[in-house]
Amino acid sequence: MDPTYVAHAHLHLFGSVLDPSRPVIDVGCGDGAQTVAIGQRFDRVIGVDVAPSAVERARKHHGAPGIEYEQLDLLKPEQAAALHERIGDAGLYVRTVLHAFTPEELTLAATSLAHLAGDTGGAFFYELAPASRDFIVGQLAGEGVPAEKFGFVFDRVPLPAAREEGALQRELEKVGFEILSSAPIDYQGTVTADGRHVNVPAFFVVARAGAAR
Repeated sequence: MDPTYVAHAHLHLFGSVLDPSRPVIDVGCGDGAQTVAIGQRFDRVIGVDVAPSAVERARKHHGAPGIEYEQLDLLKPEQAAALHERIGDAGLYVRTVLHAFTPEELTLAATSLAHLAGDTGGAFFYELAPASRDFIVGQLAGEGVPAEKFGFVFDRVPLPAAREEGALQRELEKVGFEILSSAPIDYQGTVTADGRHVNVPAFFVVARAGAAR
C-alpha cells in the first residue's frame, strides 16, 4: 500500500500524540516517501534508516523543506542517544520496523527509541502481529499464492520473528513508555498481478515517554 496514504491515515487517527513543536522521527524511513508525507503535518521531520543506501535515495528523491535524513542503527543505542543530544525530545513514527527483531534486538531497539523520545516524546507504532508469520507462509500458500510471490511483504519487510503477543508493549514499558492504546489493525497489501489484496494480522501501539530511565 502507498506509504503516503498510510502515513496520512495514521496521522489522522493517532497524530495527536506527536507534539508539533518537536521534531518527528520517521524510524525506518526507507526511500523517504512516507517521511515527506509526515512532513505535510509537522515542521521538522527526520527520517532515519539503518541502510546508508536508503538514506542516500531518500535525500535524492524525497528532499523537501523541513525534511532531514540520517543513518541510524536501532541496535546501537549510543547512536540514538547522540541524536537526542542534538535535537532534544522527539515524536516517533515507527511502521513495520520492529516485528523481525529477536528478543535481544527488541530490547536494544526499545532502548534506542526511549533515548529518542526523551522525557516527553509521543510515539506511534504499526507492526505485523506475531500471528502474521503463520498467515503469510501457511494460509496464503494454501490459497495458491506461493510465499515467494508474496511480494509486498518480502520485498519491503522480513518475516515477523516468533514472539509472544504483547512483547513489544512490555519492552516499551520497561524503558519508560506509557502505553496509551493498543489494538489489532490489519496490514493490507497486494499479492497478485491482478491486484488482489489481503489483510495480514497487525497491530498498533500509541505511547508516550513516561518515567525517567
